[in-house]
Amino acid sequence: MKKIKLLLAALGLAMTAPLLAAENSQVPLQKVFKQWQVTCNNVNDCDVRNLDEGLRIIIARQAGPQGAVSLRFQGFGNDDPQGVWLDGQRWNSELSFSKAAEDDFNVASTDSLATVQRWVQASKNALKLALAPNGDAASLSGLNAALLLVDERQGRLNNQTALLKVGNNEPDQVPARPRPPAFSFTPPKVVALTNAQALIDGAIKANLPLLQKEGCEPDAESRERSEAQPLNAQQALVMINCGLGAYQSSSMLFISDRADATRSTQLTLPLPVAGESGQPERLSWFTEGGYDPAAGELYFSGRGRGIADCGHNGSWKYDGKDFHLASYNNQPSCNGGEPGDWPSLWVSEASPR
Repeated sequence: MKKIKLLLAALGLAMTAPLLAAENSQVPLQKVFKQWQVTCNNVNDCDVRNLDEGLRIIIARQAGPQGAVSLRFQGFGNDDPQGVWLDGQRWNSELSFSKAAEDDFNVASTDSLATVQRWVQASKNALKLALAPNGDAASLSGLNAALLLVDERQGRLNNQTALLKVGNNEPDQVPARPRPPAFSFTPPKVVALTNAQALIDGAIKANLPLLQKEGCEPDAESRERSEAQPLNAQQALVMINCGLGAYQSSSMLFISDRADATRSTQLTLPLPVAGESGQPERLSWFTEGGYDPAAGELYFSGRGRGIADCGHNGSWKYDGKDFHLASYNNQPSCNGGEPGDWPSLWVSEASPR
């Protein structure tokens, strides 16, 4: 049960209402069209990537008339990338290819809109793409639908800056990129704790039925990994460790009265993505979580598996009373790719991670 909980915490997708949306922000989306995934965050920056394991293709497009664009090929399954082959026919381009390195999976990339548009036009009627005549092939099934969604969401249909549906409309007709949420508050003054262990013991005692129900029953080692941090002059954040897995651990969080360790309630926080049921969910297990009192920042990062090709991470800023979502990234499917390269679903001016 403990291992299952850790995996669910790492892979979980969650949402709640209301989302902490700033004015003019969009509701984030993450959708799969056959073999292609599209992710757009709260300021309409979008990421389109394929789901094949042997070859990764990533198109990133920032919102706004002058939004940056990039196309990356990651050939971690191909030892000798030589170029782009579409259905067995070489596509002529100015792209330069090289072998992937241990710390850089990219074998070719461009940030030229014209080059990206030429590649899209060449690929839109093809079925397969490879980086060598006999190399691993990626399916192009679903690419057009994913790119069309990006063009529509960013207001680029029939615009000169579109990815797929390019037209004659001028770039200045594209809507401006929404401003990311900004936080005007400062974190509360740090008042050091003098009873951290008592707060940990009190939170466990007060919430034992809940911990048992959730399969989080801290043993001696888990208690040692548990910690307490000051939130404000009256409250503390207690992180009860629920056990160590093969490569990460998760904790349940509680807000406790600093003067009475038994007055403790669970902290769950919203994530800006709908769960499989479509119903509001809340994050209750924080994988590799931590809290920085001086910065007023709570964060977590959960890998779906050890190589970190999938997982999610996020952070919140604390204003002395509430936690406000600052960043969230998520890659739900585990099918290869650069470790920790997870698409953004939420950004703010305070996004640190």
